[in-house]
Amino acid sequence: MPRFILFIRADEDSESSKMPPQEAIEAMTGFWRELVAANVLVYGDGMHASSRSTRIIFPGNGGTPQLEAGPFPVNELVAGFWILDVKDYEEALMWAKKCPVANAPQGCTLELRPFITMEDARDSFTDEMWKEHEEGRKLIDTKVGFKTGL
Repeated sequence: MPRFILFIRADEDSESSKMPPQEAIEAMTGFWRELVAANVLVYGDGMHASSRSTRIIFPGNGGTPQLEAGPFPVNELVAGFWILDVKDYEEALMWAKKCPVANAPQGCTLELRPFITMEDARDSFTDEMWKEHEEGRKLIDTKVGFKTGL
């Protein structure tokens, strides 16, 4: 089954560490319960404000990574995410549309993105690399709770 990540984009409130109102927290908890009950949620969580983060920037060509302390521009940030294991894009989109953010005071943007599968990248692997990656992926899938291998 395909896997998708559903990002909830940051806004000024999440970046100021302002917690949502109680009604919003209750609605999101209800959404989380629905995802769990439908057996499509693999994992999800919220993120602290970017003032508590560091970017590690690799300049390329073997250069030394540079560190940049947050905060960062709100339009570049994610405030939370859910990893979904669903039958197809349409099901993932259906869940995204059910996310209870319609009443967010500043509006809200979600981003739905599919994970790359091994089949998507098959031509990039030698047979030996493919086998090693496939075995490792099965172990990881079991650990994190995905219902199927890549």
